[in-house]
Amino acid sequence: MPGEPEFWLFIMGDLTVFGVFFGVWAWGHTHSPQAFELGRASMIQSIGLGETLALITSSAAVALALNHARAARWPAAARGYLMAIACGAVFVVLKAVEYSAHLAAGDSPAGGGFYMYYFVFTGIHLLHVLVGLLGLSIAARSMRSPKRLSVATLEGIGVYWHMVDVLWVVLFALIYLI
Repeated sequence: MPGEPEFWLFIMGDLTVFGVFFGVWAWGHTHSPQAFELGRASMIQSIGLGETLALITSSAAVALALNHARAARWPAAARGYLMAIACGAVFVVLKAVEYSAHLAAGDSPAGGGFYMYYFVFTGIHLLHVLVGLLGLSIAARSMRSPKRLSVATLEGIGVYWHMVDVLWVVLFALIYLI
């Protein structure tokens, strides 16, 4: 199993919290289907798709970087981590553009319903992205140092980033498609 065992407890806890979020989303959708349909209709699907592609590409770059690190190809690993960071940054910029567009249109979390769930759940996910970007930055920086992170630590960072990616795919489906 990649990473440290304690790290998996953290991952499972985080997945459990998001599982509760998904249940709350389903409950809200069941009780206000019209509000959720109106909210979904106002979503900018091209931005959501761009965010999704950015995170999927970033996860592929992390997997490639980890393979390079396992083979002691440090410069290639660093490039992979930097590519992952760049794609993660694209996600953050797209999310900021999307939030700005919704807020400019008068859609805010204070309105309750769909937008409350949208802003809270995607905001918590965005916080996870930022934490993941910090981890990826530490991984990239360590590739230039004789005191590199252990493979287990790099695996843990990778598993966390893949979790962030998978959670976004579910959020994307719930918010933009279903």
